Amino acid sequence: MDKVNEFEFGLGSNAKSSLFPFSVQSNIHYRVDSLDDLTANGYKVLLDILRHFQEYQIPRLSVLDDYSKGRNTAIFGGDRRKDDSKADYRIAHNFGKLIAQFVAGYTTSVPLKYSLPEDKKLEKELLTFNKANDIPTLDNELMYDVAKYGRAYDIQYKTETGNKIKQANVFETFVIYDTTIERKPIAAVRIVESGFSGFSETKYLVSLYTASEITHFKELSFGMSSLDVDREEKHFFNGIPIVEYQSNRYRTSWYEDVLPLIDAYDQSASDTSNYMTDVINSLLVISGDFSTAGNNVSDLIRQIKRYGVLGLQSGFDRNGNSTSISANYISPEFDSTASESYKERIRKDIFNISNIPDMSDQNFSGNASGIAIRYKIFGFEQAIAQTMNAFKRSLADRCELLFKHENNLNNTKRDLPNVTIESTPNLPYAVSEELKMLTDAGVPVSRKTMYNQVHFTNAEIEEKNLEEESELELSKVVNDSFNGKVGVITPDQQKEPSNNTKDGDLDG
Repeated sequence: MDKVNEFEFGLGSNAKSSLFPFSVQSNIHYRVDSLDDLTANGYKVLLDILRHFQEYQIPRLSVLDDYSKGRNTAIFGGDRRKDDSKADYRIAHNFGKLIAQFVAGYTTSVPLKYSLPEDKKLEKELLTFNKANDIPTLDNELMYDVAKYGRAYDIQYKTETGNKIKQANVFETFVIYDTTIERKPIAAVRIVESGFSGFSETKYLVSLYTASEITHFKELSFGMSSLDVDREEKHFFNGIPIVEYQSNRYRTSWYEDVLPLIDAYDQSASDTSNYMTDVINSLLVISGDFSTAGNNVSDLIRQIKRYGVLGLQSGFDRNGNSTSISANYISPEFDSTASESYKERIRKDIFNISNIPDMSDQNFSGNASGIAIRYKIFGFEQAIAQTMNAFKRSLADRCELLFKHENNLNNTKRDLPNVTIESTPNLPYAVSEELKMLTDAGVPVSRKTMYNQVHFTNAEIEEKNLEEESELELSKVVNDSFNGKVGVITPDQQKEPSNNTKDGDLDG
């Protein structure tokens, strides 16, 4: 423990999650040779995988979930301070949420663009499906899970109103792959608690998804030796209707590597708060020859605690002279500068190692150019490219699954085109600099493009269109009048009265 934090006792050796570093078993991919191996002997292999998932993988996911919600396990799980009379603040910092939100916001806050240049009809069907299922929101939630857990899942299904897709819970879902070099998915599993179990043994409902059907099992507990099939149903997707999304091939969370640093930062901030509280309750030392003015020591202590005032009467030496009295508090030495420097170093390491830009950095000023900002997030862009590439591959699998389902329903055998998915990073750009560069170089820029760079785009375009229409109408009237298409009253005609006009009307 750092010297500046030696006054703290309980958060030292125990300020470490008992689950971290996570075991290799906590994040392995489940693999079998074939589907037959998975289902043989009363689905024994599947039951073993379910037990392994509950025992090894769920605890890791739970810790990562806690750190994304400010329930940092190390700071809240450590022993309290040895002296019960000392302050014991536990301050958690939600770096996990900050990192996950930045990753999801950067990649999917601007909706992804889906297109099929080779098949416009199928592209229309895809866009209709995306709109009906609010795909932009789903993509953002999936990426948030990818950043939190290193994995995410969605599931497609058919209803009376059409094809549907929803996000699947990572605590209830996993995919099983084959053992080939391509590592193709063989099946997917959903395991859901069967209602509220209370103090009784937890029961689960398990469903096994294959390329052609869904097998639902009877309610089970992990004390059972085999799985009993309840019912089977076809799904017509011609593929496993559950798709897995991964941050990278290791499925690591974006803040998994910095959990020890987050723990250290929590500990340092908690120690500082405890110290500031303990200073108020420091030990009072009174020295000298004194009396308590008729009160006993217990009364004196109560007086100090209640009123904060110390009243003492000095004694006398052998010569009859008054003796001196001194009173002061003893408190631990604390170097606040060193403590703040220590916390700042940890905070910077959290951002540097996770590759997340520190937006509180003074270098991220509002007037920084677009190129300057891109250089500051260069490390993040290198790391996010791996996650985004894996994410797009899974999105393509999702679209392919939808197309296969449509083919089956329509009884067609058309080839499936490749889906193009474009992402736009959610970053500020120095557009004014780019426009100025183009205009200075003599490159024409449309008025609509310029309007799109300001916040009043729609209102301004509508107002400008109305003005142009009004000017066009006025110009047309003037042109028609000069071309003789509109009758123009000459001065002579204005003086000459009409034959139908009465004398009384002219006089009146």
